[in-house]
Amino acid sequence: MSVTNILKAYQQSEPIQKLIRLLADEQQQISIPNLSGSALSFLITAVFRQIDTPFLILFRDKEEAAYYLNDLEQLIGDKELLFFPGSYRRPYQIEEVDNINILLRTEVLNRINSRRKPAIIVSYPDALFEQVITKSELESNTLKIHTGDALSLN
Repeated sequence: MSVTNILKAYQQSEPIQKLIRLLADEQQQISIPNLSGSALSFLITAVFRQIDTPFLILFRDKEEAAYYLNDLEQLIGDKELLFFPGSYRRPYQIEEVDNINILLRTEVLNRINSRRKPAIIVSYPDALFEQVITKSELESNTLKIHTGDALSLN
């Protein structure tokens, strides 16, 4: 059975349809216990493809987030999937920032501010505890360049 067939079966299943109805009621608290392996990734993919809402998926730590990020990339692709990492190389060592992680964090914030098509944001608690730039600060510090613009190097 192919991945596409498995996803189609998930999307059409009654438990997934019930979950989608529960998610429509924003007052619901939902717990989905006893999923193993890639079942959670299939479930997230099946639900995400049927509703027009951004997802924030939090995992226990960076390693678990990276595992599921890889899993979801295989099912969804990377255009609808964003990773929001911590900006530091080591926890609580603020003098050692990781520029690539800062770039990834900025991509996520830009996507949220642009209100384009919803995405799945994968993260972990340590990354969320860091302060982020405000929307107005981000907009004032963003240089917008369009095709055909003439720019000076100075």
